[in-house]
Formats: sequence, C-alpha cells, structure tokens
Amino acid sequence: QVCKFQYNFVGKYESFNEDFSRFLKHFNITNWNIEKRNGPSGLQKWDYQKYYTTLSDDLICQLIRLYNDDFRLFKYKVHDYIVNRTSLFQNCYFLKTS
Repeated sequence: QVCKFQYNFVGKYESFNEDFSRFLKHFNITNWNIEKRNGPSGLQKWDYQKYYTTLSDDLICQLIRLYNDDFRLFKYKVHDYIVNRTSLFQNCYFLKTS
C-alpha cells in the first residue's frame, strides 16, 4: 500500500541519481557510497506495449486496480503502455482518469 506510511520523500527509478542526491542533501548525509546493483532494463516503452498485448483484458484490469494508486502518485499513464484497448479502459470501472 503506497499511502500506508507518511512519507517525507518520494523518488522515482527513472530519476534515481537526481532523487537520491536530493535525498542525501535533504537529510544532510555526506560520504555516502552507493553501488548501483541493477542497471536499467534496456527495454523501451514499445517493448512493454508489446508485452501487454499478450495479457488478457481481465488480467490487465486486475493490474490496473492493483497499481492504480502508484500510477497516480508517480504520474504514470496507463495509456502509454497499454495501447489499442480503448474498450478495455471503458470496462474497467475502477480506473480513475486524471
């Protein structure tokens, strides 16, 4: 649950280096050595779009329901990753549009 805790800092993977630098500065932390253990996947948006075309409508609706708060909080657009499924979005009654 995204909002279970009261956060005072939120960073995103896409801007990890910048966000982590702000985090360290915010908490006045110096001499922190972080090793990047995992690099970017190398996948592009169209790779994800292709993957999502293989999923059933029901499964996509379940994923949207499960991660809807995350999509809104981190300003991800479901329509950027799941394309050509307009009727699906109309039928997912729980999908909140911004």
